[in-house]
Amino acid sequence: MKPLPAIPQEEYQQRFERARALMREKGLRALLVGTGTNLAYFTGYPSPAKSVPRPFFALLPLEGDPVFFVHSGRRYEAERFSWIRDVRDYKELSRVPAELIREAFGERGLLGRKVGMELGFEQSLDFSILEFERLKSAFGDTSLADASDILWRLRWVKSENEIACLRRACWLTAEAYRATFASVREGMLESAVYQTMKRHLEEAAGGDIFLVITSGEGNYDLATKPPEDRPLRRGDLVWLDAGCTVSGYWSDFSRGGIVGEPSPEQEHAQEIVHAITMQAVAMARPGVAASSIARFCERKLDEVCLPITSRISGLAGRVGHGVGLDITEPPHLGEHDDTPLEPGMSLTLEPGVATRYGTFHIEENVVVREDGCEILSECPRTLFRIAG
Repeated sequence: MKPLPAIPQEEYQQRFERARALMREKGLRALLVGTGTNLAYFTGYPSPAKSVPRPFFALLPLEGDPVFFVHSGRRYEAERFSWIRDVRDYKELSRVPAELIREAFGERGLLGRKVGMELGFEQSLDFSILEFERLKSAFGDTSLADASDILWRLRWVKSENEIACLRRACWLTAEAYRATFASVREGMLESAVYQTMKRHLEEAAGGDIFLVITSGEGNYDLATKPPEDRPLRRGDLVWLDAGCTVSGYWSDFSRGGIVGEPSPEQEHAQEIVHAITMQAVAMARPGVAASSIARFCERKLDEVCLPITSRISGLAGRVGHGVGLDITEPPHLGEHDDTPLEPGMSLTLEPGVATRYGTFHIEENVVVREDGCEILSECPRTLFRIAG
């Protein structure tokens, strides 16, 4: 197997410099980001999960070198995986290292200045409000401002290295779909199908995975239910939504299969939803508002002559979303989000419906390009056949 794509060290330094340019625009003297994908984006430390007992922090100052704060139990990993050379550790559990961070603030001339943190749109902290108040108190009259607009402006346009990771994650997911649908049989438990797909994803990617499954009449509206111990029956549509990570970057798309041969109604519904999805793909061009794609898809779904029991995309509140280090990122392809698309944005497009005879949702992962978009999720869009 060829090596998985990765982000070179120099790209992390370039991200830091772009962040500095946006800090100047916003009048910020630094960014302080905590555990999670923002920290992974800037430091290179592999996507640390939220860690209440041992929170991470990265200080990205407008002037001077960055500082990486880690619990002593993670110091060696931080020194190994991050390009940041100034790594400072602390030993106490379940408390923010407020004094250690304040010391660095003082060294960088940040006390009493304006510093950006993850305080706003689709951001979160991995420590309690009381710990946040203690951190603010340690900084004295330093002003803590929301930096979410800076963080998303940096992250939602992907580099070619990031796109290579997304493309590989999609390829691995497509291979897992092919292998899974080729091996499952009538009579298998839905939970066994789930485990088969899960194993293929884990073996191929070696990173995090996402997976949901539904099948059988009475279940097609339940697009996020857990797998159940029900046997697959002839005529069942087995729908899976799956993704995996390559160097932290997610794929996220769905495919379906039929036990035996599909009915004319199942084939017709699959064709209709696929056509709407591909029309949405064609709309994903620079300058197009995310909301306009959502309105188009919802209007087209209103027009279809299908016995719809629920609108899968309507229940989700959107017909797609950004995808990257988080499986769901801005922009949202919803009527509420007027963000204009830009070259380098990576998106999912997923209008979908449920009927009594199936879940019809053929999600695609794309990258917006200067002259249109590139489809990353190259995998059959017709219903797979599951042997009897």
